[in-house]
Amino acid sequence: MANISLLNRCNLKCPYCFAHSYIADERDDIDIATFSELLDFVAPDGEVGIIGGEPLMHKDFDGIMELLRGDFRFSRVTVFTNGIYIDKHLSALNNPIVTLLINVNSRTDIGSGAFEQLERNIGVLKEGAFSCKVSLGINVYKENQDFSDLLYLLEKYSFKSVRVSVVIPKDKSMGGLAYFNNMKPTLLSLYKELIRLGVCPCYDCNAIPECVYEESEREILEKLPFANNFERDIFLGRRSVCSPVIDIYPDKTATRCFGCYHMARVKIEEFESLADLRNYFFKAIDAKLVHNLPGKMCADCYKNKVFGCFGGCLCYLEEEKYE
Repeated sequence: MANISLLNRCNLKCPYCFAHSYIADERDDIDIATFSELLDFVAPDGEVGIIGGEPLMHKDFDGIMELLRGDFRFSRVTVFTNGIYIDKHLSALNNPIVTLLINVNSRTDIGSGAFEQLERNIGVLKEGAFSCKVSLGINVYKENQDFSDLLYLLEKYSFKSVRVSVVIPKDKSMGGLAYFNNMKPTLLSLYKELIRLGVCPCYDCNAIPECVYEESEREILEKLPFANNFERDIFLGRRSVCSPVIDIYPDKTATRCFGCYHMARVKIEEFESLADLRNYFFKAIDAKLVHNLPGKMCADCYKNKVFGCFGGCLCYLEEEKYE
């Protein structure tokens, strides 16, 4: 699924957000004509993500959603939001093809007032007669992170699944494998709570390799109520690879994804199709970086030899140098 960024502004300043390092100086908001043009470009996927910044801050957000309402080329539209402005756009979001993926931040990070507004908005959506789907997500960004606010919302509103993403650190000098080992106790504490609640975890990106977990830890992961074998394989580290997502910006340039934002940014007008653009990023980024070792121990690993493991996000491989 390709993503279209409506704007680069946000109402929050989350401590883990690496987007500020890349797009803080970009202030252009997309106009309706450009958005319509980008829809034509991504239409072959049949689905599209709406991202930002905080997309619900766009002055023409309702008009943009109205365009999608009448566009039968799309069967799914995912809006990535922090959820605080949902109440301002309830009518525009009331669409069965829309999925709201709400990133839950703790009261400590965003303040009690913002969190209470988020909770009210989730309540309106879950308890009202709205046709859009609602999902919650969490960014795991620090050791010993407190997940109590997320767990409270999952339990109160009877969510059956949650998107889990391990944040890519701004400083990637320690490498992906070392970083994952540091974050592992925190992740396992979250997974144990999800087991208790019977909530299915769904992975985003930056997948953790199988070798990071010990056998006893994999036994904990096996107890998670996975929705399908695909999700099970990702959490157990059996699928620790990715492919170009494609993020497209208001100036009609595109990157492979946020993690690889600074590696290559191109104009979509130079490509005949979305498939051509993905193929370009695969050749320009993926095919080059997969030859770098995530760690010394990876040299003799079968999964590494057959390109079945990246050792986390590809962005780690750009900076890691092993002799």
